Amino acid sequence: MKDHRPRAFVTLLVPVLFITALVTAQQKMSTELQALVETERAFAKTATVKGLRDSFLDYFADDAIAFAPGATSAKERLRTQQAEPFSVLEIVWEPRTGDVAASNDLGWLTGPSTIVNHAAPQPAPRYGNYLSVWRRQPDGAWRVFIDVGVRLPEPASFAPGFVRASLPTHYSGADGKVAATATLLEADRALNDAVAAGGAGKAYADRLTASSRLHRAGVLPVVGPAAIGAWLTQHAASMSAKSSSAEASAAGDLGYSYGTYALTGTPAETGAYVRVWMRDASGKWFVVADVTQPS
Repeated sequence: MKDHRPRAFVTLLVPVLFITALVTAQQKMSTELQALVETERAFAKTATVKGLRDSFLDYFADDAIAFAPGATSAKERLRTQQAEPFSVLEIVWEPRTGDVAASNDLGWLTGPSTIVNHAAPQPAPRYGNYLSVWRRQPDGAWRVFIDVGVRLPEPASFAPGFVRASLPTHYSGADGKVAATATLLEADRALNDAVAAGGAGKAYADRLTASSRLHRAGVLPVVGPAAIGAWLTQHAASMSAKSSSAEASAAGDLGYSYGTYALTGTPAETGAYVRVWMRDASGKWFVVADVTQPS
């Protein structure tokens, strides 16, 4: 049967079908990410009812870790804290960017937070920027595995709404979780070696994306390769770090690492670091979020 459609229509049909397929794949990922975002929002809402400690106990995984600076049980630390109602210790936060693995087993979110201690003589808001690494549990529920935050001098600014963390291409290989975790740990150690050899600013240069984030206490979030490189060159020239652990998703496209670090400048500083990584189609790992927690 002869095709009577205009040639221009036929020419455009293939690109349109390709774009439609691409959008459909992105929508599927967005649906999975949306489920994680809604879990974080439910977590924040629960805090308004149960308070900080008890809501965290509800939404943290049983094996969730905190840093002191080495990894320790987050839930055990929470249980030593006094439970306070939201009316006394007010905490609000909101996810504004992050991503989830294609295998839907690991994800990360970050956004602004505010705490007000109404029991203080002069209650004043304490601004922060949190970062959480989430794991899907055997029962299908999302639970926090790592939660780290930094205190800020003023509220952190984000683009309106929720914006998925960007990476030009995404890894879709089939090396599996164990092999992917090994390459991620290797990437983390290589970054630490490069920091020791040539300074943090230079070391991070080819490991960042346009939306990569650097979170440091007392400093508004630093975003993008140029700004991060300049900040690290100025403030972390004497940095050294040691990898402790890493985990990649089953899809091998997203993961986290953590370890300890030291700054030998004035003043000296030690503590823990957490990095969130995403992997592109070539198999290279990129740091999309980097947080330090001083001891």
